[in-house]
Amino acid sequence: MQACQVKLQKFKVVFFGVGVIGSMLAKTIMEEKKDWLEIVGAVDIDEKKIGLDLGKMIGSSRYGVTIQKEIEEAIRQTKADVILHTTSSYFEKTFFELKRLAESGIDILSSCEELSYPYATNRKLSEELDLIAKKNEVSILATGINPGFVMDVLPIVLTSPCISISKINVRRQMNAANRRIPFQKKIGAGLSEQEFKAAIRSKTISGHVGLLQSISMLANSLGWSLDDIQIEEPEPMILNKDVKSDWIRVPAGKVTGSKQNAYGLVRGKKIIDYEFRAYIGAEEEFDQVDIEGIPKVSFKSNPCVNGDYGTIAMLINMIPKVIDAPPGLLTMKDLELPSAANIKIPF
Repeated sequence: MQACQVKLQKFKVVFFGVGVIGSMLAKTIMEEKKDWLEIVGAVDIDEKKIGLDLGKMIGSSRYGVTIQKEIEEAIRQTKADVILHTTSSYFEKTFFELKRLAESGIDILSSCEELSYPYATNRKLSEELDLIAKKNEVSILATGINPGFVMDVLPIVLTSPCISISKINVRRQMNAANRRIPFQKKIGAGLSEQEFKAAIRSKTISGHVGLLQSISMLANSLGWSLDDIQIEEPEPMILNKDVKSDWIRVPAGKVTGSKQNAYGLVRGKKIIDYEFRAYIGAEEEFDQVDIEGIPKVSFKSNPCVNGDYGTIAMLINMIPKVIDAPPGLLTMKDLELPSAANIKIPF
């Protein structure tokens, strides 16, 4: 019997932002030998990075792509298929970047958490960006591990065998010691309780970004019209023992991370119940989805999916799907079922 041979299409990518996530993404493409992807351009606003070779800048071998200041210049010199946008978690902050990128006529994949379901944050800007994307025949999609998979796409898929559903509970708990430094800072690791609360109020730190978007996407997929979505303020996680990561040692009594709850309500009842915990020293890591319905569905993964590697993988694996998608501002529920893309057989 003749073996099935699949001809892989090669996609050319341009980076818009080579911070922590962008650098990890580029390094993965280079070092994991993603032969079906070719990095043809990179852009960043950091003057210290402009003019450097992308490979050298991220601590890999020389790649032959120079980091530039203006996206138009990078695009003019290449024939890119997709722009990988990794600059900010907030939709309104990135709107004009995305508008500018969409007008280039090249499809966009973003790691922006609020862009995963932007209608929950700002419907007016979402509709405007959707029109711009369609006018320029561009597909725009934000994805990642959370939001983008664990607390939205996975629960959506798990509802498939249900005849009826009365409530959905989603839990994610991770040991933040295994995450990148900016994430540990974002959840307040090392602060006192008073410093944590002040930083949350001043928005110096944010805790997790994406619960509103995940609940909105899940409800919309089910056809549920929620009366309200309540997002509780992040609370500090404090342990009575010393814990540490590669970056920081947190003494007992200091903040090791944060926890946060969010709910989707109908007539005052919590029919969607989310809890997110990320802190250094968590003894158990898990992702859990429990669906109360006919039939009941329960899923638990130990450990939880790693957020950094998972986000990089989602961005890479969705490249072929967003290129094949129709024009417009899209969400993960709008595309075909996600999967790993072009993974080599290990033997």
